[in-house]
Amino acid sequence: MSNLTHFKDMRWKTALLIVALAAWSCGSLIAVFDQRAYENATALKAEASSLMAQATEPFADHADEVRAFLTRVDAAYEYANGIPKNEISAKQWRILKDPDGNLLGGFFRLWEQKGTLLEGDRDAIKKNVTDGFDTIIALEAAKIK
Repeated sequence: MSNLTHFKDMRWKTALLIVALAAWSCGSLIAVFDQRAYENATALKAEASSLMAQATEPFADHADEVRAFLTRVDAAYEYANGIPKNEISAKQWRILKDPDGNLLGGFFRLWEQKGTLLEGDRDAIKKNVTDGFDTIIALEAAKIK
């Protein structure tokens, strides 16, 4: 199965929804709402969407921009990981940024390996990545304020 087919055939949305619902049902077992964590996720989602839109162009033309962006993603993960009782959110960030996975990190790895991506392939993967960000955003928004 090719990487692109694997991206398209993912069943991760159900798993993420289950994790989000479990987090919501835990109440006091999960961190309280954190405005900075929420802002990190929403800002990085918008930035990811913009950067991913350029994947039909040569990766080399955007390599520095991608590396800087991934550093900001790592910083958002480290922030989320440092919040007490925030293991579920931190795990979602790890899944999203994993370069061997099928979301954001895997997208940039694939773009780098292939040089450019076809518009249809880019759009299919981009949808999964934005859904991954939406899961993190919804999880944070659902926390007790």
